[in-house]
Formats: sequence, C-alpha cells, structure tokens
Amino acid sequence: MREAGASQTEIALAFGMSVEAVRLVFRKLEADEAAFRKSREILQEFRQADDLDKKWKVADMLDALLLMTRTRTALRWWFEGNRIEETSLREFMELVISEKRHAKPGYLIAPMLDMRCVGVKGFWSAVRRLLESDLGERCNQEWRKRLARLSEASRIVGVRRLAWSKPCEPPDWLSRVAAGKAGAVPTVSLQSE
Repeated sequence: MREAGASQTEIALAFGMSVEAVRLVFRKLEADEAAFRKSREILQEFRQADDLDKKWKVADMLDALLLMTRTRTALRWWFEGNRIEETSLREFMELVISEKRHAKPGYLIAPMLDMRCVGVKGFWSAVRRLLESDLGERCNQEWRKRLARLSEASRIVGVRRLAWSKPCEPPDWLSRVAAGKAGAVPTVSLQSE
C-alpha cells in the first residue's frame, strides 16, 4: 500500500492501527533497509579486498555481518573493553571458531562463548552470518575450513580455564546448507529471523 502511494492514515485505517503505529513501522523498515544497504556496501569491500588479515573498523565488521542485536552489542562491548578498534576477518573468525585444538577430542573452542550475553544462540547467529556473507574467495575458504571442524565437534566450549562446554547441536539451517549447497555461499536475505 505504501509503494502504491497510500497515505499513512489510509494504511492505519485498513489495518485497524493508529497512524503513530504505522509511522513507527515505517521508521523501523527504513532503518532496516539502511542497515541492509550499509551491510551490502561493506561486504562488497570485503569481497574486493579478499584479505583475511586486512584490518577493518570493528563497527564496520559488525555492521556488515548483521548479527543479532544482543550478540552485536556483546561483541561491541567486548571489543571496546579490550580497546580494540580494528580487527581482521581472520581474528573475527577466531572469536567464533578457534583454530586451536582442545585437549579433549570432539571439543571445539569458541571464544565468543565466554563473552557475557552471547550464549549458544548468539554463537549460532555469528556462524550463520559468516556463512551467508560472501567475504571473498579466500575468506570464504577459510570459513568453510572452520565449519568443517565445527561439523566434527560434539561439544563447544569457550577458552576460559573453567568454561562450561555445551553440546554442539547444529541448527536445522546448517544441515540444510551443508547437504544441499556444499561449497556454495548463500546470500543474506532481507527476512528477519
């Protein structure tokens, strides 16, 4: 209706909403569209650079990946608390799935699990966004290598000495992508989770 030229009042009447509620919905849509545009622009820069070790502003990295709000905020706090203003894709991937091997077989080290307010849901959000984002061929290859290690894990754990491990129960979307699109990198959709 909006694209057809209907006024906010007409839309409000059609859906039994207040004009202010319609205005808030439009404001949220505009903010989301701006975030998706910014993400696409930054991801294009990542693809063009295709450099795992090039430093990017933390804010740009977080804007590009469109992480869940809670996970994004937790990561921003972590980077700020550690006075880190720039990070590379390799360093970011290392926070999600570490290259370091755990002493126990079947365990995978995921340092971001130690971050306050991230949790398992935030971990899977980061895994998904890195998988869905085309970062450039070399960067995508590095992420697929880490995903292969994840697929072999039975438990995930942070890096703290007494960190609790969690069962590595991959979400349905990961198995569908692995089974149906091996090697392919899906694109970010505009649908929210």
